[in-house]
Amino acid sequence: MREEARHDRQRETHRALYERFAAGTGFQIEQPSEPEVTGSEDFTQTLAASTDPAHAPVAADGEGTDTGFLPAQPDAPTLDEPGHHEPEPEYPAEHDAADEQYAQAAPAGLLGQEADAQNLDPHKTKRCKRTKRRRNLVMLATVLIFALVVTGSAYFLKSVLKQFNPDDYPGPGGAAVEFTVEDGWGVNIISRKLEELDVVASDKLFSDAVSDSDSENKLIHPGTYLLKKQMPAAEAASALIDQRPDKVFYIGLKANMRLEAAIAEIAKGSGLKEKELTALANKPEKFDLPGSVPNLEGWLHPGEYRFKLNTSAEEVLSTLVKSTKASLEQFSITDLDEGYRILKVASILQAEARTPDYATVAGAIENRLNPNNKETHGLLQVDSSVIYGLGRYSLQFSPEEKADASNKYNTYEHAGLPPTPLGSPANAAIEAAAHPEDNGYYYWVTVNIETGETKFASNYQEHLRNQAEFRAWCDQNPDVC
Repeated sequence: MREEARHDRQRETHRALYERFAAGTGFQIEQPSEPEVTGSEDFTQTLAASTDPAHAPVAADGEGTDTGFLPAQPDAPTLDEPGHHEPEPEYPAEHDAADEQYAQAAPAGLLGQEADAQNLDPHKTKRCKRTKRRRNLVMLATVLIFALVVTGSAYFLKSVLKQFNPDDYPGPGGAAVEFTVEDGWGVNIISRKLEELDVVASDKLFSDAVSDSDSENKLIHPGTYLLKKQMPAAEAASALIDQRPDKVFYIGLKANMRLEAAIAEIAKGSGLKEKELTALANKPEKFDLPGSVPNLEGWLHPGEYRFKLNTSAEEVLSTLVKSTKASLEQFSITDLDEGYRILKVASILQAEARTPDYATVAGAIENRLNPNNKETHGLLQVDSSVIYGLGRYSLQFSPEEKADASNKYNTYEHAGLPPTPLGSPANAAIEAAAHPEDNGYYYWVTVNIETGETKFASNYQEHLRNQAEFRAWCDQNPDVC
């Protein structure tokens, strides 16, 4: 029964197709490469005949029929006949609907079709990009945080280890430090005080040095000791343990003090022979100074010093020279020939300008030292140098003295810097000379001695007006000028 029903459906399908074909509606039927039904020869003949109007079958009512092209269908074979095949199972309609739904939902690549970029959801694409970017940022942040944690841990561990094993100063030490041990101070207090004064690198190092000392008596007696900044802990311990501090002498040198006056002050404070100190001051090679330096003028750094009573003259002068070298190094001047030039400029600043004007005057000096300048042609023309050569301190000198070329310090007659510094400059003047202000000034004059107001000029006419202002002030204040 099912076989007959299948044949009936096939015939009805063929009949419907032919009716649409005959009506001219146009419906392309894909031609199989080979016949799919038996009796293809008869089907071909019948189809050819059907296309000829003369052979077209006519129905009883006189109209053409559309079944004449169909081949004769053989009777359905029985189950016992040879060539019988089990009919294909029929799938329910819901299976076809499921297949169609799956085909619509499946990606084009799975169905063997090319993906259509226009059918992609733009919002989904942006969302995917944002998700990927967010994931990359999270990974980067994680790596950075991990690196910071590792670096921080390393620094933390290093600082912790340094507390237990601090670095000691290599020595031999720097500027002199007067250290007083009070009654009742033990090693712990002394070590902390030494660290605060930067005598030792840490209190722990000094305490360990005292413990490791070979001295039988490890007492530190009250009194005043002369130490150095940044000493090795073992040397500081050796200088304090079981020592009776000797008495010290005091020396105080003012800024801009000339060599002769400094020698006299050292001799007065120390009891050393002035003649011996002067002879040493004229031998700068003993203090590792270059051959361009004729004496220690400018090299005896101003400040307060304390020395043991048995300190020699050479040791005293050597300490003062080392302080000047340390000052130059502080401002990045390591070449001593260049350092000597800086001391000359700084001594002029110390003698002629106020501290706030140091850098400006230093710039004007550098402009004057340029031999190609059109204002002074390389002449400094500073009064402080002229009176130094005259051996006086008064700023007043005669026109004849101003024109005296025999005075090597006469900067009105001799271009360039004077032969030596004019005194010992302090740190502020040395810093300004090492780092002068870049300006266009060539002249300066103090127009008010009481306030120290100084005016600068780029040309001589402007400078003359500033000088007139100074003279007018002096006329109103004759007791000061």
